Amino acid sequence: MILGIVTARLRSSRLPAKVLLPMYGNTMVGHVVSMLNESNVDGHVLCTPDSFLTEFVLCPSVIWQGERDITSELRNAAKLNFADHVVRITADCPFVTPEIINRVIKEHLESGADYTYNHHDHLPSSTPEGIDVEVVTVSALQKLRGKEHLYNGEDIEIHRVDMEEEREVFSVNTLDEYMRAFKEL
Repeated sequence: MILGIVTARLRSSRLPAKVLLPMYGNTMVGHVVSMLNESNVDGHVLCTPDSFLTEFVLCPSVIWQGERDITSELRNAAKLNFADHVVRITADCPFVTPEIINRVIKEHLESGADYTYNHHDHLPSSTPEGIDVEVVTVSALQKLRGKEHLYNGEDIEIHRVDMEEEREVFSVNTLDEYMRAFKEL
């Protein structure tokens, strides 16, 4: 089973509550969840420390307990949903599409890698920001120990999906980036 997980939180230091900003006639988090729902995942959940966010999305949710620890929360969501693979998308990447998600999933399955990504802050990538997708096997997820980022140099097999051909997009971390995104819409 391939479980899609959108991670979202209200306490962003640069733009608090950004995931509730309007985007495509929805909230940003609601839009990202709908893109995941239209992809080839078998099921999807919202993973958040903020139970308030569950009122803005139409999907099951897993609420984080305590300090932010993304890998343990993803392991918990995977276990609860009997997943073999986890697809992670952050709610501040509003330009992700079902086609992009499906491409990363397809390459992950074909490569046999433990972890597949199309962009990551700590790994080389030519993919524009805002369409970040990560896919990891549940067995590899057991080895990962990142608090905020999934992969932090652990010894697992990695595959990178090159998406240079994608139009210029970006994640939304500041009010200026949101205003730029709003103009794109």
